[in-house]
Amino acid sequence: MKQIIYLLISLTFFACSNNEKKQMIFGDQTINEEGKINGLELLETLLLQDSAQVKVEAVINSICQKKGCWMYVNLAEEVEMLVRFKDYDFFVPMDASGNMAIIEGLAKVDTLSVEWLKHLKEDANATQEEIDDITEPKIIYSIAEATGVIIY
Repeated sequence: MKQIIYLLISLTFFACSNNEKKQMIFGDQTINEEGKINGLELLETLLLQDSAQVKVEAVINSICQKKGCWMYVNLAEEVEMLVRFKDYDFFVPMDASGNMAIIEGLAKVDTLSVEWLKHLKEDANATQEEIDDITEPKIIYSIAEATGVIIY
């Protein structure tokens, strides 16, 4: 009899649980999934124009381990994009690497200075040797002023 009661309680618990994906929204609270594109679509767009206002969905590769004030997302195999947040108004959780995100903002091809690249490495807790190895600017994809982020 106890087994039947436990079974009924378990079934009730699972039947009442919410199967929707959990979302966290940062920045503009009106951001939604409507009109999102994937990383490959963004890369194709940036081949045709130097910048584009987008909502791009991508996996978070890494996040600033000092504050959560920037993140790298995966656009395609071995192609990342740096995301920073408009006016430093919001940050993302430092433990969100590996999660999916939708990022809204102006995407473009950008050049990062040696100084900024070293700063990013410091924020990522890189070794001094890794920081010292940076000697040249780097051309990257970026959203320098993301207005909103959904993480799920």
